[in-house]
Parts: sequence; C-alpha cells; structure tokens
Amino acid sequence: MRQPAGYVRAVIVLSVTLVAAASAAPEDDAAALQKMVEADWTAQEKRLGREPHSNEAIREALRRVERLLEDRHKRADTARLGMEKELAALKAEKLDALDEAGRLALYRRIRALGRSLALQHPTIAGKPIVFLKQRRFICQMLHEYVGYYYNYANIAGGGPFVLEQPGRSLKTRDLLASRLPRGSYTTPALSYDGRTVYFAFCEVPDVPRPHAARENWHGMPAADRVPTAWNYYSPERACFQIYAVGTDGNNVRRLSRGPFDEFDPCPLPDGGLAFMSSRRGGYCRCNNDFEPLPTYTLHRMEADGRNVRTLSYHETNEWHPAVLNDGRIVYSRWDYVDRSAAHFHGLWACNPDGSNPHILFGNYTQRISACYQPRAVPGSNKIAFIAGAHHANVGGSLVLFDPAKTRLDAKTGEDRFDSIERLTPEVCFPEAPNEWPKSFFNTPWPLSEDHFLVAFGFDTLPGMSSGNPRDSKTGIYYFDRYGNLELLYRDTEFSCVGPMPLAARPAPPVIPPAADPALGEEGEFLLSNVEWSLMPLPEKRPVRALRVFQVLPKTGSHVANRPRLGYANAESARMLLGEVPVEADGSAYFRAPAGKLLYFQAVDAAGYAVQTMRSGTYLQPGERRGCVGCHEPMATTAAVTAPIPAAARRGPSTISPGPDGTAPMSFPRLVQPVLDRHCVRCHDGTTGEGKSKPALGGGLAGEFTRSYESLRPFVRWYEWGGSSIAQIVTPPGRCGADESRLLKVLGDADHAAVKLPPEDRRRLILWLDSNAPFYGTYNRDEQQAQRKGLAVPPPKVQ
Repeated sequence: MRQPAGYVRAVIVLSVTLVAAASAAPEDDAAALQKMVEADWTAQEKRLGREPHSNEAIREALRRVERLLEDRHKRADTARLGMEKELAALKAEKLDALDEAGRLALYRRIRALGRSLALQHPTIAGKPIVFLKQRRFICQMLHEYVGYYYNYANIAGGGPFVLEQPGRSLKTRDLLASRLPRGSYTTPALSYDGRTVYFAFCEVPDVPRPHAARENWHGMPAADRVPTAWNYYSPERACFQIYAVGTDGNNVRRLSRGPFDEFDPCPLPDGGLAFMSSRRGGYCRCNNDFEPLPTYTLHRMEADGRNVRTLSYHETNEWHPAVLNDGRIVYSRWDYVDRSAAHFHGLWACNPDGSNPHILFGNYTQRISACYQPRAVPGSNKIAFIAGAHHANVGGSLVLFDPAKTRLDAKTGEDRFDSIERLTPEVCFPEAPNEWPKSFFNTPWPLSEDHFLVAFGFDTLPGMSSGNPRDSKTGIYYFDRYGNLELLYRDTEFSCVGPMPLAARPAPPVIPPAADPALGEEGEFLLSNVEWSLMPLPEKRPVRALRVFQVLPKTGSHVANRPRLGYANAESARMLLGEVPVEADGSAYFRAPAGKLLYFQAVDAAGYAVQTMRSGTYLQPGERRGCVGCHEPMATTAAVTAPIPAAARRGPSTISPGPDGTAPMSFPRLVQPVLDRHCVRCHDGTTGEGKSKPALGGGLAGEFTRSYESLRPFVRWYEWGGSSIAQIVTPPGRCGADESRLLKVLGDADHAAVKLPPEDRRRLILWLDSNAPFYGTYNRDEQQAQRKGLAVPPPKVQ
C-alpha cells in the first residue's frame, strides 16, 4: 500500500533520529530521547494524514489530554491540579494568532503535558519494563515460530531486555549478555512473582546458506544436499526451544528439548508452564511446496521442564496462550474443518489440564481474519487481543472483547460484534477481506480497560500478502483508549515487542483437574438436548443418533492436496468411530476415546445428518464433559429446573462402529460395493441397449476410480473454495446428503426398478454426509491399497 509522501518523510526523520539517539553519549540520553519522542509525534500525525502544527492535530491533542485527565479524576487521583491549570492555559491559546512555528511549539507543549500525565499512571509509574528485541521472519504468522525459517534466512540477534526508566531514559539492561549462542528470539513471558523471564530461542549457526549453495528454497532441496542447520527434514535441525532467565540476569536455563518447535511460554497459577509445541506431529493442510509447516498445539510442563504433556489434540495450529482472571487458559486456534483456510483463527479457552476446550469468539466470521495475542484485563472479565491477518506476520488492530456479550446471529449463525470494541479504529482489520493497515499494533499488555503497553509499527503490516516484505521495527509504547500513544523505546536494528511491567502481580485461582482415573484413556459426553439449536433444525426430522467422527492430522507431505483425498480442496482425513443413540428428549450420554479430535453429526431416523460440526473437540483421559444443545446460543446453560435428561438416567452408551469402509473412510469399500450391486449393470461404461452414463465401474482413473470421478456432478460438499455448500457455517438441513443430487436421481422415474436395501442406502447417505471422500488416509502406500479395495488400519498419528 502506497503511503503519503509526508508520512514516508516523517518515518525517515524518525529513523534518522533513532540512529542519532543510539549513538548519543550517556549524558545526552535525555536530549536524545526528547528528539526521538518529538520525531515520533510528527510521524504519528503524518500517519493520520496531517501536520503536527495543524489546527486539527492541536485540537485532537488537547482532547486526548483532557480525557486522560478526566480518567485520573474518575479514579480519585486529584493530585495533579497543576496539570489542570496548565491544560486550561493551553486551551486558551488563540490558534489564529500563531504562526506555524508557534503552533508547532504549542502542539509539543500539549503532547509533553499528555506524556507527563501518562507516565505518572500508577500501573507503570516508577516500574521498569521487560521486553524482547527480535528480528522477524516475514511471511505468515505460521512461519514466525518455526526455527527452520530463521536458519534458512540467517536471521539472528536480540534477546530479553529491561528498560529501567520507561519514558525517561533509553538505557536498557541485557538479561543474557551473549550467554547463549548466535540465534533468534520470540514470545517473551514473565512469572507472576516478577522474578523470571521466559522466552523461546533458536540457535542460528553461522554456516553457508542455501543462497550460497545455489539451492532453490522453493524447490525444497534434497536432504543429502543441505547442511543440517537449514534442512527441515533433519531430526537435528535447530528449533525454537523454551528458556528462562532471572530478571537479575542470572540462572539462564533451557527448559524444553527435542526436535520440535516449542514457544509461547505461559506461566500457570499452579506453577507450571503452558506452551505451544509441534511434538504431536502433522502438518498444515494448505501449504505450498516451499513452506514445510508443522502443526503446533497447546501443551504444558512443570516449571523445570519435566512432565511434558499434550493439552490440545487439535489438528491445525494454535498460538498465544495466556491465563484469564478465572484461571482458564485463553489461546488462538486455527479451525478450518471443511472450510476456508485463510480465516477462522478464533479465541478459545480451556482449563489448565486441557479439559473443556470451547470457543469464545471468532470461529464463525470473516470480518476479523484472526484473533491473536489475547490477554486478560486486570480487574475485568474483558480480554484484549490483536485483530490480525492470516497471510501476514502477527499484528493488526487493538481490540477489547467482552465474553459476556458474545452472541451468534440467529439468522446467519455468524459471530455478532456486540462484544467487540475497536480501540484503534484507524487501523483496519487486516485481510478482512483484503484491506491492509498502514500501521499496526502487537503484543498488547493491558494495564486496565483503558491503558495498555503495546508494540507499535508505522509501516504496513509486514507479510506475504500485505505488500510489505520488511521487518517493521516496532517500538514500545504506552497507549490508552483516548488515543494517547507515547513512545517509550525504539531500536534501529530490532523489533521491540512484548512489553511487561517488571513487577509481581497476583496469580489467578488454580483450577484443579477433575479427571476420573476409573475412565482410563476414555472420557464421557453428556448432551442435554440436541434439538436446542441456534438455527432451528428441520421440522419433522427429529434427531435419533449422533455420528462420531475423528479428524486425522495431515502426515507424510506438507503440501496441500498432496495427496488429494477426494473432491474437496485441502480437506481433512477422517474416520467414523460410529454412532450413539439420542433419546426422545434429545439427550445423549456416551463414552468416547480421549486424545482424539472428534466432530459430531446429528442424524435423523432415515440416517441423514441434519446438522454437522465445522470444528472439532476432544477429551482428556478421565474427563466428563457436558453440553447444552447442537450449536445452541453461546454462553447458555441448561435450565436448573429442567427435567433430568433421559440419557443421564442410564449408563453411558458405547459407540457402535460403522460399516466397513469407514475406519478410515474408503470409497472403494463403503460405496463401490453398493454401485456394483445396483448400478453397474446399466452404468458399466459401455454403450448399447439398457446402458447409459455415468460409468460406475471401479476401474482406476487418475488419483481415484472411474466411478468416483463420474459421480462428481451429482455430489455437493464443504470445502475451502468456491464449490463449498456454504463457507462459514453449516445451515441445518444442508448437509452433504441433503444437498447432493445423487439420492434424488436414484428416486426418479428412470430408477424405479432400483430397490436399495436400507443398509445400502445408509452407506450412500453416510458417504455424502462425511464430505464424500475417496481416501481416509494421507499415507501414499495406504492410499494405493485403498484404491485396490483393501482395508487399511487407522493412522498411527492421531
């Protein structure tokens, strides 16, 4: 995006000022900071399309200071009467009587008053700030946390630092002082007692890079031709690992180990650490040849690195865990089961043991592409987060979210925005649908609902689709809802991110685990009433069963559609675990395997799905989970006075397995036998009397079979792409079997003689409702076996 010429000049002036400040002698520190701040003020006005000496800029600066002073009065902090008098004097100035130099001087006086008031805010006054210097790999948010890319691009430097006197001095203290080898840093965190800084580090050895070796990154060079340092497939490749250091600079230690990328450390109230890790295995489903990207999900360990265990069994990526004020973990999840891969990075929450994962906001909207870096507001139930993009690095607009106001629209099923307050409306929601902001915020640390520490960058959000391929060198700022933005620190070489007051803070309550050891490696679900639905389920089709599917992680290849599974673009491999009964009152109670990503379909008496999930859930071993209905209004609970559900008055159901060809899904074993029994005699691919198209014999055709390809015009499915039945939500009564022509054709006059037995008809319905796949595995050898009609075992990586 092209920036205004004045804005570009202002950023250049700011950069020059930063260089001068970096080289200033210690005694010139205050003067250097003053020059940097004044240059930053100018750049801020240019960003908004105006000059600092303009009447508009002066009036807006006065308004911001006045509102900040009112904010202090509301909090019974009335010790700043001198500021009131100074503000009154500034407001009394006659702008028309001042020349340009006089107006600029007035603007700076107003900004200086506002800055002084902001720096005296009790949440930061007199407190050092710990933050991270880093160099970012610019592409997508996915690449930012994978050490391979930093090694490939030879990006190194940075580390955790302390700004001793924020806003009053540029002096910093290096917490590591070169005690780790050459490498890259990301995702800082601070312990509740304020004594330990956690971060992720990846060693970047100084070896020849692929450019020097004349290797083409986009071609993914063979493993035997590249050094370990930037060979993604080497088990010895460098990865991000979690480290800790005392805030006094002592006791540097590594906490995580293994050939996995591990990052986003998050101190827990019980003394453990949550973090993201790729140790589960699997890849994203929508990547190009040149970008191997592992799936990383929520894990936890003890503070010393022991007892690592998986908390999330989701099959695509997750980011940015933080602890809410009630003790739950909030985090970002990328959730594209049968839908677009470029959106649906919503806010989720779970207990510290990984139980009860549930959506808070953002899983059913494209108006915000991604919700990143959630952080609980002290003394509030609200959550600050960054509304960001998929095809860019993490950054965007600062948003305040109120979970108590979360709602889905009853007509569309999409997220309503009643719960969202845009604190930076001048920064558009990036990539929603294709706008890109001219500046961006990052790593917010709420001091209150009104005051924040943030990282801020003046450039367009960097990334592969934004038009900005450069690291934007964010600085550390104070920001408030009134629009005051005050620079605390910048660096000419690094992005500065993750500002946190270096002080102890109260830990939220500990939520104890509630697992029942008697359940072993299983758990239980209790559904109160499947008919309780946000969007009404079809009339005269009462639900009689739930199908239980498992979504399988992508393995083997990191490339989208390599191998392809069926009609749908970049879809998930899946297997049907089976069905459980639903009682007449809509309730269900059943036992299910833990540690597997599951999704459910509500099924009517004829075997048709009347509603299907576009997401997934899972159980921890020994977990018992209850839910109200099927896509019921968010934040609702079953009425206390309601009768006990019929299913709860008996023991849990066990899952009844599905027919052959469903574990995992296999068209040749589930569907082709039905075609052979009832269709091939007329649709064998030949011509003549009694013969007609399509050809439904099982001969091979490309990646699939002739019959599978021939059925394509008669089938509808959900996917990331234009062929999808619906892109964001699943309207009830519009699942695959409902939307496809196949069963309607079988019921027309031309097929009156075709009498499908109920079991065969259910096989076709089940195939259509499960998104009409051909394969149920990503493994090439197993796919070849499935093409031949052979059975294959469930995948090992689950």
